[in-house]
Formats: sequence, C-alpha cells, structure tokens
Amino acid sequence: MHVLPDIFPVLITSRLALQAISMDMLEEIYYIFSDQQVVRYYNLKPLVSRGKAMELIQYFQKRFKEKEGIRWAITIKDTQHVIGTIGINKFEKSHHRCTIGYDLSSNWWKRGYMSEALHGFLEYVFKTLEVNRVEAEVMKDNTDSCLLLEKHGFVQEGLLREHMYWDEQYHDMYMYAMLKKDFK
Repeated sequence: MHVLPDIFPVLITSRLALQAISMDMLEEIYYIFSDQQVVRYYNLKPLVSRGKAMELIQYFQKRFKEKEGIRWAITIKDTQHVIGTIGINKFEKSHHRCTIGYDLSSNWWKRGYMSEALHGFLEYVFKTLEVNRVEAEVMKDNTDSCLLLEKHGFVQEGLLREHMYWDEQYHDMYMYAMLKKDFK
C-alpha cells in the first residue's frame, strides 16, 4: 500500500473533475455545508459563516499536507462548479484500509453525480493507493447513502450501536465495507 501522495491528484470521470479544495471555492463550500439537508447525517452543524467555511477548507488542506487524509472537491468538468466533496477521512497505511466520507449539494441530488464520483474515488484508492479495504460509517437513518454504497458493492457488515456522539445524543451507525477484490 502506498502513502498519500505529495502532489494532490486530480481525478477525471466522464462528467466530473475531482480536485484539491482551495480558498477559491469558499462560496461553494459555504453553500454546501450550510445546507441543513446536506449535513443532516454529518457530525457537523450547518456552517453559519464564511469564516467557518474557511476553517473547514484549511482543515481539509492540513490533513492532506500531514498525510492523514485527502478530500477532493467534486466539480462539474466543463464549468469547474463545486457540487460536493469526497475523500479519505481516515487513512491507515499499516492496516491497508481507509474510511470514506462524502457530501453533495442538495441541488445536485438524484442525478448520478455522487455515484460517478464514488466510482472514480474507489478506482484511485484501490488501484493507485493499493488500499485493500474501504470503510464507510453511515447513520442508521441515512437510507440514500446506504443505497449508494450497496449499489457500488459495499457490504453492510453490522450495526455499531451508539457509535457516534453528536449533537448531544448517541447515534447508531452502519458499518459498510468494500474489499479490493470485490471492486469492479
């Protein structure tokens, strides 16, 4: 398994470009993460200021610089318009696995964009980073995310009871995983 790269990789799919999140994307990142629908199943409250969006961008950039994770902006290839993010939340080189996270602006739901971004992401982590296992922890009520993962071949391995504490309450989480040998 490889370590995360020094130079941020750009991933291209048929309609999308997955690229580094920059301060030039501040307005779009603020718009996405201030939407209650987007962060409903996220352990993040809706952003209330552009300053908070700036902190989030800096957080993503720091994690890449320190080789702890990588987060791509999902952009429409022709316009470079940011519609979401996807990436590795936790990268465990010694265990040959990573944990995925993703979000998409509610204006772009139900059009296949997250499915396309997820496939591009999986191809990169399995083939280039040589990760053996990709995990996703999904809040129990997030049926759309569960369906997306299952569509791509992730297997629900169990329920992590009261696994996440967020917004002053415990949340049950499904554990999903995909192995490199199962990626098509």
